[in-house]
Amino acid sequence: MNTPARIGLAALVVVVAVACSDSTSPVTPGIAAVTFVTPNTDDGAISLVLTGPGVADVHPGSSAYAVFWRVVSASEARLIVVGDLSAGVVATVSVADVHHLGQYHAEVLEVAQRNDSARVSTAGYAVTLAAAQ
Repeated sequence: MNTPARIGLAALVVVVAVACSDSTSPVTPGIAAVTFVTPNTDDGAISLVLTGPGVADVHPGSSAYAVFWRVVSASEARLIVVGDLSAGVVATVSVADVHHLGQYHAEVLEVAQRNDSARVSTAGYAVTLAAAQ
C-alpha cells in the first residue's frame, strides 16, 4: 500500500474512532442549571418548557425564587419561576445525561412583570442549559 493511501486510511480510522467513542460513552445523570436571559429589570415570573431525555426533579436556582413544575412526559417538563427575577440561574433540573446537554431544549413561553401584567412579547428573552457547578 502506498503512503498516501496509508495516510488516508489512518485518517479514516481516527475519524471513525472519534465518532464511535461519543456514542459509547456512559450515560451520566446530573444537574443542569437553567439560566435566564432578559432584556428587562422588572420581571416577576417566567413560564418555560424544557425538553430532552429524562428531564426531572426541578429546584429553584435561588432561595428568592419559587418554582412550580410538572413533568408532562418522559421528555418534557413545564416550569413557572416566580420572584424578583434577574438574569442568571433561575432553576436547576435533573437530567439523564449532563454530557449531552445539546439534546435538551429550553423555551420561554411567557413572562410577567413584577406588577403581574404579562409581557406582550418574549423577544429578547432566552433560557439556556449548562452543567451545574
